Amino acid sequence: MELQQTHKMYGLFTGIALIILGLVLHFAGLSYESWAKWLQFGIFLVAILLNAMAFSKANNHNITFGNAFSSGFKMTSIVTLILIAWTLISLQIFPEIKEKALEIAMTEMEKQNLSEEQAEKGLSMWRDNFTVLSIGAVLLAYMFWGLVFSLLAAAIAKKKPQQPTTM
Repeated sequence: MELQQTHKMYGLFTGIALIILGLVLHFAGLSYESWAKWLQFGIFLVAILLNAMAFSKANNHNITFGNAFSSGFKMTSIVTLILIAWTLISLQIFPEIKEKALEIAMTEMEKQNLSEEQAEKGLSMWRDNFTVLSIGAVLLAYMFWGLVFSLLAAAIAKKKPQQPTTM
């Protein structure tokens, strides 16, 4: 039996919603607040839960835990790819993102009482590899939380798998 899929639509809409939220936070000057990151992951969690419920309903609840997890993780992959593309685009459109991130990194290094030489070496590494580090952060964060949220959504989604009748 072919299962009705929901992950593409939910992944696309979630990716777009997270980009819009990111832009609102950026222009409001709030994107570097710690609660802003949790807000984004909260929206991501809700979207994965909604996807799992829609997937279950679209298939008359005739799904397994694995089916629901797979749908959530496919959605996670779509969201992650969209956000990686947006990260590359936004670093070109908003070069101040890199400067602000370097300022924050410098402040954190000062809190750790690093020597001036150690701080400069660390900042140089950040500056030289900022794009790769940004993409890596998006990839790791969204894939990790997507895995966790997909497991949770698969556990919550209504499941009544029907055994195929054999004669």
